Amino acid sequence: MDIILKDHQPALLEKTFGNHFLYQTENYSLMCEATEIPWLQFIPTQNPEENSQYAAELYGEIHRIANHLKSKGFGPHINIAKIGNKLPYYHIHLVFRNKNDQAWPEPIWCISSLNKKPEIPQTISGFLTDFFEVW
Repeated sequence: MDIILKDHQPALLEKTFGNHFLYQTENYSLMCEATEIPWLQFIPTQNPEENSQYAAELYGEIHRIANHLKSKGFGPHINIAKIGNKLPYYHIHLVFRNKNDQAWPEPIWCISSLNKKPEIPQTISGFLTDFFEVW
């Protein structure tokens, strides 16, 4: 478990994780599920458990993205989790929740079939354009 993917080619990530590639930085690649509940995955380029400085940078970036998207109307609650029970590859989930979503108050991964929203990856990517231009 917790295999760090060295190859972050978008097509390979999409095949491996079964979701949509959004952005790539030096520290991680960002993926998105096409569900009504906004759900991102951060795929790190190194193991945060082996490098505390890298972990601080990675989790700081996750919180900055969460705050940026909350300022755009996502949320109001966020869940950040590293689970990895189904895939052996290290990834961190960022999920934007509200009391009216399909899974509330249960964890989203306990729901067998979340409602799809095919346009959400493009929507989130658009909201993150200015974030990545600044950073």
